[in-house]
Amino acid sequence: MKKILAATLALMMTAAVMASCGSDDSSSKEESKTDASSAAAESKAAESKADAASGDEENATPKDVSEIPSALNNQETASFKFTTDMNVDDFVKPMANSNYEDDESQVKLSIEELEGIPMLRVETLDKNDSTGEYKVPKIQIDMSKLFKGQESDLPKIFTIKADIIYKAVGAFHDEETGEDKMNPGNFLGKFVTQPSDGNGSNSWNELLEFSFAEWVSEWGYAELQIRPGIKEQAIFKDVTTSQYLSLMKWSIPNQADYYIANLTFLDEEGNVIECNYGK
Repeated sequence: MKKILAATLALMMTAAVMASCGSDDSSSKEESKTDASSAAAESKAAESKADAASGDEENATPKDVSEIPSALNNQETASFKFTTDMNVDDFVKPMANSNYEDDESQVKLSIEELEGIPMLRVETLDKNDSTGEYKVPKIQIDMSKLFKGQESDLPKIFTIKADIIYKAVGAFHDEETGEDKMNPGNFLGKFVTQPSDGNGSNSWNELLEFSFAEWVSEWGYAELQIRPGIKEQAIFKDVTTSQYLSLMKWSIPNQADYYIANLTFLDEEGNVIECNYGK
């Protein structure tokens, strides 16, 4: 069942891709023309991952939530970490290209500690009336806010890493066993840069389409990594106007949130670029 679900979700990604990747200018339309082929490849990847997950599930031991800190690959060296006194609305916002009347979901953004580590929590609030599945949460992290006063560092960002925890909120119904299980299931989506185009708008550059799943434990870990430095259009600009690092998660049937633990910005040589926001 999980294999079928993962494959079905990936195929839905292919069908929805033209409508779901909104942007502030026409460049997003051109970017999305290539999405069908990448989503088809994602379908195969999702099916493969589901095969592997179902094969390991019987013998797997659930991970305790106390293991979350040790799962984070970049916490010690991250450029940007969250703190409980941050005003989230100052530098993160949800995307709402059609006032949430399409596949986009309203989201609740907050800082929450998981096992002592403050993280950005992204809660999906809306369901699709026809399918009953949770809609697509999309968020934009404003790089002009994170790098205020150090804008000259923005074009130097070659690689970006994010430590992500995805966690069950409601139970996932396993149709094979009839049981309700507290696991987050599929975590699929896109990691995007939206630098200024110099004309008051932002381009839309899909640099990663990711696929993870957790069927045993209450939570899962994902490290997302993109390299905007290899694509001229994807590089952030040395300007003070808003530019975004954006993340969207595809629709799923169960209630699960994701948390961004940290962000790491690296130059072309792999050196960490410090972010002064919140320090």
